[in-house]
Amino acid sequence: METKKIGQKVIDIIKNKKIKPISRWQFVLKDVLMWALGVLALVFSALAFSVMLFLLNNIDLSLSSYINVSAWHLLLNTLPYFWIFFVSILIFIIYFQVRHTKKGYRYPLWLIVVASILGSAFLGSGFAVAGLGEKLDESLSYRTPFYQEVINPQMSFWSSPQNRRLLGMVTGVGDGADVTLIDNNGKLWKVYLESTKNEVFIEEYRPARFLGKQVSENEFIAEKVLPFSPGKRMFQRIKQENAPNMPPSFENGMPLGRGLHR
Repeated sequence: METKKIGQKVIDIIKNKKIKPISRWQFVLKDVLMWALGVLALVFSALAFSVMLFLLNNIDLSLSSYINVSAWHLLLNTLPYFWIFFVSILIFIIYFQVRHTKKGYRYPLWLIVVASILGSAFLGSGFAVAGLGEKLDESLSYRTPFYQEVINPQMSFWSSPQNRRLLGMVTGVGDGADVTLIDNNGKLWKVYLESTKNEVFIEEYRPARFLGKQVSENEFIAEKVLPFSPGKRMFQRIKQENAPNMPPSFENGMPLGRGLHR
């Protein structure tokens, strides 16, 4: 008897509030939407992973002894923390989306997380091989504020002349063993190249790392010269303010200029 009363009350509430049953197509649409958003998050995670791989590929721990720091110090100061955090957020979004699908409750947390990481790594590696990681890094370095402080700490680490490392874009190659460059703060430098066992091609309007010692406010003696790939388009922003005579070809990310073969 009590059950009938409760049932009647429920029926009365439905009638009074005009509650209508949700159509099956709405449940299907919600499920499809959740899976679509999960796949989209996976694609973005893979793209972020490709940038992370590109940046990690440019970390050379063997240089630690040359600049008098430990390998751990070099690694901890150049890891792409922004991208690690960004990928982690996207994996959480994937987990959230999958769990809210029709049968998502069946999948345990560890399985979704591991599958998301493996999927991001697999797709991200493919994107990195295709050059998407480098292209995204170039675009972000040109358009994103605080790029070197947040997105790519390698820029700040290698821009420390008082600690034997100078990063900048070569703006001129002299007739002798010297070059001029502009660093990531817009400061102009005169760099004198010592003889080195490693032959390096230094080209105008391309970034490079110079390892050696600072001898004055804007002079540096380089004992070792290394190329530098991440964040190279950030120098284009600096160029627009500090080096207006740079050739237009650099605007397209394809610099042309004289080189110095050491």
